[in-house]
Amino acid sequence: MVKHSIIVILLLAAALQAQTFTEQSSAAQYILGREDQVLMAVNIWGFVAKPGQYMVPYDTDLISLLSYAGGPREEAKIKNIKLVRATTEEEKGEVFEIDVKSFIESGDTSIIPQLRPGDTVIVSGTSYHFFSKFFEFVWRIATIAQAYAFIVYWAGRD
Repeated sequence: MVKHSIIVILLLAAALQAQTFTEQSSAAQYILGREDQVLMAVNIWGFVAKPGQYMVPYDTDLISLLSYAGGPREEAKIKNIKLVRATTEEEKGEVFEIDVKSFIESGDTSIIPQLRPGDTVIVSGTSYHFFSKFFEFVWRIATIAQAYAFIVYWAGRD
């Protein structure tokens, strides 16, 4: 009788655990860190010193995440940082544009959103960065063309 009860309890526990994995509850998106600190996974891509995925405290805002990632690089466009909010399958995802430059100039904390588990922050580069990369590419092609012309010139001097 006791063995039968234990088996039933184990089967019910396994069924509940399987249901938890398939439902993906919001509590499953948080983990317990050191000293009982609740952490969540967020991503930061683009023009920051250390892009990647970070396990941050549940009350982290965008500025704190930028700081965890080493801050925006010099060529980062902080006037238009994108925040892609992860949602469940039933809901449509959201994309927010945050003007961090305005926050820096005004100190208005209402501009800066709190992060949620699975959020992805994208810091793009300035137009100047892409413009300079284009001219760097053109410069390299011109250098190769000049070297080729020089070789053809010297080969034809015979």
